[in-house]
Amino acid sequence: MASYELTIRLNPEDTHTINAAKQKIVIVKEVAVNSDSDSDASKVAWLSFSPFENNVITWQTQYGIYASTIEIQAGAKILKSSSVNPASSGVIYPFETGAFDTPYGDAGQNNYGIENKYDTLFTFGMAQSATVNGSLFDAHPLNAITVLSQEQAIFTPIEKLSIFLNAKFNNGVILSSVSNKALDLDLISTPSRVIHYDKEQGKFIQGDL
Repeated sequence: MASYELTIRLNPEDTHTINAAKQKIVIVKEVAVNSDSDSDASKVAWLSFSPFENNVITWQTQYGIYASTIEIQAGAKILKSSSVNPASSGVIYPFETGAFDTPYGDAGQNNYGIENKYDTLFTFGMAQSATVNGSLFDAHPLNAITVLSQEQAIFTPIEKLSIFLNAKFNNGVILSSVSNKALDLDLISTPSRVIHYDKEQGKFIQGDL
């Protein structure tokens, strides 16, 4: 199981200003989706927290899956109706009679599959835990997609993040879009990164203060 660490630094003045404006650091994680349905997967605010001067986020490559009755629309907060955490990769979990059942089949390496066995649509997605400044953010949703009756979706988590400031997005909130000031960060080959806030650009940039 691989481990990852992201350190986010702010100077004292910017820390005061951002918190006074009630803005939070929002982190969105990339998930590739292969689905029978025509609907597009929505991005979700995975982590959202008020910053300190030094912020350390850690996580491991352990994932869950969830089902939700929440309709996908911007600003809605995902509430997990049923979930498996941790979930096994390479298999497909059927969702029926209110819960996920014994997985079957071959979803492919590093993939996590679901099948909606109901006669109505549901929202599905992946979830992942992280530790933020010593506090556990337990199995927070990473993405959301509508899956129709008797159809499947295959999720592939990718260690790529988007980090930005926002005053509205709490954990698990569905996003209409990611801020154009977001820093896109690839941790696939470098599992430990340090970034900082640059007030002149109004965004996070790579490197230490």
